[in-house]
Amino acid sequence: MMNPKRQRPMTAKRPGPASAGYILLELIIALTIFAIAVLGLTKSLNTSLEIANILNHENAVRLGLRSFVEEVKRKSIPNMVMTTDNPALDVTYSSEVEPAEITLATTGEVLTDIYQLTARATYKVNGQPREESVILFLYQTQAEQTRRQDR
Repeated sequence: MMNPKRQRPMTAKRPGPASAGYILLELIIALTIFAIAVLGLTKSLNTSLEIANILNHENAVRLGLRSFVEEVKRKSIPNMVMTTDNPALDVTYSSEVEPAEITLATTGEVLTDIYQLTARATYKVNGQPREESVILFLYQTQAEQTRRQDR
């Protein structure tokens, strides 16, 4: 006979259907939160890469504009008006020259042979037109212009 005081050995209690559903619900909520966090991180990384590409393109355009200005400055005044395209950057560089007069405030003397050079870079970023420009004042005498034309 069995001793009535003797109890059954303790066994691990299996979760019932209600607690199994609760664990599944917690798992689904945790995975949803994780997926939303990963989606947000990916979107911010993608935006950062797009902005970095735009900044690199703008930097390349400015560097090209700087080179264009240096090339134009070496010419005589009548030959400084020019336009060139850079298909690699999809940008158009153009320049124009106007005579400028500067009057000295102290003596009232008018300086001649001074010109205003305006160089522009026109390009698009994400379909939106953009423009960078540089304005320089140049001094070039008639003798200097003739010497530069002979090159």
